Amino acid sequence: MSTRLALSRAYPYGVPAFAAALADPEFHRIKLDVDGSGRIEVLAFDRADGPGDTRRIRVVLRQPVPPGQVPSVVERLLSGVLVIERTEEWRLGPQRCDGRARVAVPGTPISAAGTMSVAGDDEGSRLSVDLDITAAVPLLGGGIERSVVTGIRGLTGSEHDRISRWLDGAERAG
Repeated sequence: MSTRLALSRAYPYGVPAFAAALADPEFHRIKLDVDGSGRIEVLAFDRADGPGDTRRIRVVLRQPVPPGQVPSVVERLLSGVLVIERTEEWRLGPQRCDGRARVAVPGTPISAAGTMSVAGDDEGSRLSVDLDITAAVPLLGGGIERSVVTGIRGLTGSEHDRISRWLDGAERAG
């Protein structure tokens, strides 16, 4: 059993601006640094040219979750600090970017997997994320999954702000 999380945000920037950001490992680190601690680590970053105007990137990140942002039902499963390991694989193009995400929480039975996309719209582009969150805990799994979804939804505002600031800065620099 899993719990689905679907999120979508509009940005006043075209797909090429998003593709340029996604091709920069620092962007991935900054977008996740919700508490400004600088503790997000880029463990791996691979970039390769694809067919036509496309590029492929793969980024692996380690993200400690600040105390107080961990749902209490999840905190009980931990023996220390909650750490999220996130792998994103993207196909970047001038008209659309498509990705897959895998998330693991070492030392817990919690994981997530899903898709991401950036597509153009009339006013810029739209980032969409569709994840299935799984907590393989008998009887308690559904409650843990819902707590994780609530926690992620609470962090998306900060992530949206960081993405917007990055894209604003890139637009001014360009």
